[in-house]
Amino acid sequence: MSKKIKIVYVTSSKFKVEENKIFQQCCKLSDGTPVRDLFTFEICSIPIKEILDVDLQAMVQAEVTQAYSQIKVPCIVEHAGLIFTDFQKESYPGGLTKPMWNALKDKFLEETKSVGRKAIARAVVAYCDGMSVKTFVGETTGELAKKPRGARKFYWDTVFIPDGATGIAAGKTYAEIVGYSSLGLEFKIKQFSQSAKAMLEFLEYRKKTGESPLWKS
Repeated sequence: MSKKIKIVYVTSSKFKVEENKIFQQCCKLSDGTPVRDLFTFEICSIPIKEILDVDLQAMVQAEVTQAYSQIKVPCIVEHAGLIFTDFQKESYPGGLTKPMWNALKDKFLEETKSVGRKAIARAVVAYCDGMSVKTFVGETTGELAKKPRGARKFYWDTVFIPDGATGIAAGKTYAEIVGYSSLGLEFKIKQFSQSAKAMLEFLEYRKKTGESPLWKS
């Protein structure tokens, strides 16, 4: 077996670490190859100052550049946020979703007048190899619930209802899907996760391009 490609994933979120473990085990590349057969992830928790910007791509580009400057090896950073469909051109609230949620918590829907609002869950993975920064986007459309629902308090997972869910998953928030015994975290990641979509886009790129010239032995 050929040596697996190591991906250094910079994050301090326990939820992202948990989801990454499931992602490695259950997701596949476009040719059907399981992620776990080609890649291995190394979680690196270092302090990174988050740049406040409505543009998620601008945010992660700045963050991954900071990360690389500290650890001096190719690495990725991932960030996700909500885009209200009626503010899609402005990408709002985008990168501001996290600080808004942190401040408002369960009052997020009320204060942003977002009950039942159509929204896009957008994730961006940024990769820095020391020569350039590239970004990869994943999106899931949906709408916002009438109130937070579900026990898993991973930011706005308690209010986002993905489109296209059928059967017992229909109408459930991300947090409810994860908490439902016959669905769970693996179901969310395989079927809906915007972050998994962005990560798969990055891994396809990484598989195709190989090691950066700067790091080839």
